[in-house]
Amino acid sequence: MAQKDPLVIAQKAYSAHKFSKVVSILEPLMLEYRDSFSFYYLLGSSCLYLGDLGGAELYFKKARNIKMMNPDLINAQAILFLKRGQTQKAVEYYLETLEYVPSNKIAQRALEFIRKHNDPSTLSMLVKTDAVKAFYPKIPVNKGMVFSGILSFSLFIVLSFFVVHTVFFQNKTEGPRADLSDFKLTVEEKNRVLQTDLSTGSFRYIMSAKDIEKAYTDAQIYFQNYRDNASQVEINRILNSNASPVIRQKARLLMEYLKEPGFDTITDVYSYAQVSADPWLYQDCWVVWSGRVTNVNADENFYQCDFLVGYDTMQKVEGIVSVELPGSVKIEPASPLQILGKIVIKDNKLCLQGKAVYQSIGTK
Repeated sequence: MAQKDPLVIAQKAYSAHKFSKVVSILEPLMLEYRDSFSFYYLLGSSCLYLGDLGGAELYFKKARNIKMMNPDLINAQAILFLKRGQTQKAVEYYLETLEYVPSNKIAQRALEFIRKHNDPSTLSMLVKTDAVKAFYPKIPVNKGMVFSGILSFSLFIVLSFFVVHTVFFQNKTEGPRADLSDFKLTVEEKNRVLQTDLSTGSFRYIMSAKDIEKAYTDAQIYFQNYRDNASQVEINRILNSNASPVIRQKARLLMEYLKEPGFDTITDVYSYAQVSADPWLYQDCWVVWSGRVTNVNADENFYQCDFLVGYDTMQKVEGIVSVELPGSVKIEPASPLQILGKIVIKDNKLCLQGKAVYQSIGTK
């Protein structure tokens, strides 16, 4: 039996939304498919859906070297500019698409979206949500799954109508993200929100009962609004305060609900100046900081460096932070980059536990 084309297998995985599988199949085959537009476009699109903007930019550029005027590719490159905050460049790319295909719906809708939300702060906030995924490269229907889907569709509707209806209604009305009823304070707990014996520990923040209760409530509200960083700040405020052990324990449990963000989902990003002024208040929050790396120590399983925060423009270093990244990471020390990482404190020093990096390589 003839072996299936890896590109065909990858396309099926892409249709099934298995983007990591697409990347694992295709990345080792770049030499064999170096002249294939479909190869690079599929690989770049998968990286985009995974939140790997650097990988998406690299593969879209290679695809563009093969086909300069493909409207789907130009739209995909426009998304990268939009997510980096380069709105004018994104507009130029969408207009370029309309030059080739005046009826292109994605470019039309994207331009209308930008026009409607032209306030920079509003647009930036929306770009970090799923609002712009409507403009991502299309995912074709996996035809192999259609038949079984049709057979089970009616039964699925009958069994899950009420659940689906409820979830749909909650999404539309921005309903609760999770059931936090267990976090509700009892009357007795509300009457005892303060640590009674202040000699049992040291506290960074001495708060009133009213302030502690407000911080606890705000942490839950921020969580329900998908503002995990803001929720973490309020949790930290409680954990480092004279709040009662019960309140601190419930705050720690709430931390387990918080999710790791990506470049495209992070909200409430705090500056280096904010964090360095009070690192314990922002511990375990996630940030995206720009700068350059120096003093690199790396091998195939480890990457550690000093990160010159704010030095991406080579004008001013806001601060130097030790960063550790998992696994093998390819970073060009001579070029600026962005690091997505979690704030940690080691030996009373502010550090970053890196998750991902984005380093621009240029597009056009």
